[in-house]
Amino acid sequence: MIPEIKKILCATDLSENSRLSLAWAMALARKHDASLLMLNVIEEVGSSSPSLQFYLTEQEWKELKQRISNEATDIMKKNLSAFCDAVKAEMPECAYAADELLVVNGNPVEKIISTAEERACDVIVMGTTGAGGLVGVIMGSTARRVVRRSPIPVFIVPKKENH
Repeated sequence: MIPEIKKILCATDLSENSRLSLAWAMALARKHDASLLMLNVIEEVGSSSPSLQFYLTEQEWKELKQRISNEATDIMKKNLSAFCDAVKAEMPECAYAADELLVVNGNPVEKIISTAEERACDVIVMGTTGAGGLVGVIMGSTARRVVRRSPIPVFIVPKKENH
């Protein structure tokens, strides 16, 4: 049985290097008449800040973290939309629109995999920056961990110079 590609998750950190992975995701979506879900994960920062927590109650600290998270999510949704528009403008041949833009908070590896599973995606598309030692030269650490842990096929787009 030949697998069908009906839903694609494109995980992006909005870096210059991820523009090419978005172009590939758009091309795959167009070729397979598949829906495209764009995902950006805001990695949670340390759970405590001694200087702030000293002055805030536990409830105030929780509310502050939630407010910052909500504001960051709103900003990233706007940035994600602008990022998609910029890629479409640069590469008109890949101007397939994303069906959904999603910004979530948490561990990038866990959120990429769980979102792909929850949304019944057939493939994950993501880029790599090539950072982090000899193995990192081939595949970035987030991409490498997604490939190792994902039950869903992962399409890795390597970093290319001058794109």
